[in-house]
Amino acid sequence: MTVDRGLPGSVALAIRAAWALVALIALTVVLMAVFRDEVIGSWARRHDGAREAFAQGGRVGLDRAGFVPPAFLPVAATMLVVAAMLVWVLTAMFREGHRWGQIGLTGLVAVSVFASVVLGLVLAPPVVFVVIALLSLVVEGVLVVCLWHPDTLRYLAGPWVDGPVDGPVDGPVDSAA
Repeated sequence: MTVDRGLPGSVALAIRAAWALVALIALTVVLMAVFRDEVIGSWARRHDGAREAFAQGGRVGLDRAGFVPPAFLPVAATMLVVAAMLVWVLTAMFREGHRWGQIGLTGLVAVSVFASVVLGLVLAPPVVFVVIALLSLVVEGVLVVCLWHPDTLRYLAGPWVDGPVDGPVDGPVDSAA
């Protein structure tokens, strides 16, 4: 199956999955703004003193008790921009048949899996974020399978490669020299 400029289906699906991951990060940022009190409450439950202050008065109670919760939203928004830029560059290179695009996307997935598990499951956030983390893990799984699918590997070893070099090259590499 080929789609999108003659790309193998696995390559096209990998690119779509990478952008779906960015969309999930964007959704997480929006939900962090919507559920700000729940996110701060989740943080407060894991800190002595803050737990009691939040239970008594929410964010105002934290302020009165002198607790300053972390600024989750700006960090998440920055992560969204960085992830989008990385996916943009890496998918462009991957689409053109460069193996380092595949390896870079694989590394990005590894970091994303770690973040999904730790931030979405281990730290016991509000339920909506657990659901997004589980959905993210599915998308990350699809992305890894597509990145290392046999059709993808054949595509990355396509005819546009400069040629096989199995060892040291005798003489100049540049044909103009």
